[in-house]
Amino acid sequence: MTEPTQSDTRRALETGLTGLTFPRKVIVVGAGLAGLAIAYELARHGSQVTVLEATDRPGGRAYTLREPFADGLYAEAGAMTVTPYCHYSMHYLRELGVGLERSDLLDPDFAYFIDGKFATTDRASLARLGLPLTDEERGMDVPEMIDTYVQSVCRKLQPGIDAPEWSVTERLAPYDRQSVHEALRTAGASEAAIDLMDPFFLEMRGGDLKAASALSWLRHEASPHSMVRADGRWSKIAGGTDRFPRAFAERLKDRIRYRNPVVRVTQDATESRVTFVDHGTLQTLAADHVVMTVPFSAIRHVDFSEAGLSEAKQDAMRRLRYSSVVRVYLQMRRKFWHEANLSYSTDLPIRWVRDATPHMPGPRKIIECMMTGRRARAVAAMTDEERLRFTLDQLEEPLPGAAEHFETGTSVVWDQRPYAEGAYILPERHHSTLMPAIRKPEGRIHFAGEHAAFEPNGGAMTFALESAVRTLVELGHGADPA
Repeated sequence: MTEPTQSDTRRALETGLTGLTFPRKVIVVGAGLAGLAIAYELARHGSQVTVLEATDRPGGRAYTLREPFADGLYAEAGAMTVTPYCHYSMHYLRELGVGLERSDLLDPDFAYFIDGKFATTDRASLARLGLPLTDEERGMDVPEMIDTYVQSVCRKLQPGIDAPEWSVTERLAPYDRQSVHEALRTAGASEAAIDLMDPFFLEMRGGDLKAASALSWLRHEASPHSMVRADGRWSKIAGGTDRFPRAFAERLKDRIRYRNPVVRVTQDATESRVTFVDHGTLQTLAADHVVMTVPFSAIRHVDFSEAGLSEAKQDAMRRLRYSSVVRVYLQMRRKFWHEANLSYSTDLPIRWVRDATPHMPGPRKIIECMMTGRRARAVAAMTDEERLRFTLDQLEEPLPGAAEHFETGTSVVWDQRPYAEGAYILPERHHSTLMPAIRKPEGRIHFAGEHAAFEPNGGAMTFALESAVRTLVELGHGADPA
């Protein structure tokens, strides 16, 4: 069959996957949102489906931290936002009865902390920082810089850059050969202006603007998912993001086998086979088809030597890079700052500081410090205890009293998380050339996950779920084994 398009996939979701005939037996590797959605739909349509999950919980990078915090506090370590344009997320949230509430990312008391001084995004405040901006930039506030250096490029590239069916046209292709940093410098932005705009690109670039594809970034910035287009309808999952995957898992029950890491996948003309570890023994299951939802950063540990994967697929597995992210969480005995929704971008190694619990009741609060890129990789080299102490020491400068009010804390180093080994894809230059190979089924083996979506960006629950529905269309149309 030909690959389903974005329209085909959306239509299949909205019509309840009618007209599809699913395989009798399927193995799904990974219980992240993509794997859970695939298993959920297959089970509903009568397939015998088994989910093999390496860890002890569902959700993958939809991960809510509930310990070691007191008073019912929790914080998000991974996915945390749902917009009205997250069609796949909204569909399944409604179907599973999972509620939403207002996003913590809306209406922050945002400020910069640079060279020991605070400033907001307006011209007069920025002037007090004495940054090496160009003469033109000194007459701009930060939103005007973003409009001049980012949104103006998006407007120039319309209609292709925001087309519903994503494709790389001849006009767009040169931007995939540029990095984000190169594109901004070409547009005339100074290094100081780039640093000021960076927080508004969300964390999706992973702090690696010199590596990330300008085309992938511009596609995101031209979309309604962009932070600069956020409106009051942006939401988070009520009670914690982990409630979403758990709602899927509750409906799958004993179809999910936890602590069963997959180590080998093979296939022939009649079946596919998966070997996994189960309580210290090796077991093998056979099925008509296998769906791999494992991030390519971790899939490299699975043996595919007898799976007959194409060179293009193997090349994509080797080359696809993931963002380095470290998130540190510090429980404070009380709120000792004046901001209602604290959010600082700093020039310190801890980079982004925010109140992770602005709307939660009680005196205690959790301060989160998030580092990406080179900063994350540096802090990742520390022990857990060293990392907490380092972050607390750094935090004392913009937020005096942090050490005095600190009670307990924890951190998540995504590069070091087993079976993830990265936070979300970092689409580097020439990423568009990898995308067809990433998605393409290989005989009886299919591929889903945020990295395998149609959009050239990862880090979104809805992209993972889109890839799940696209894979279901493949399975339902009976993709012929190679």
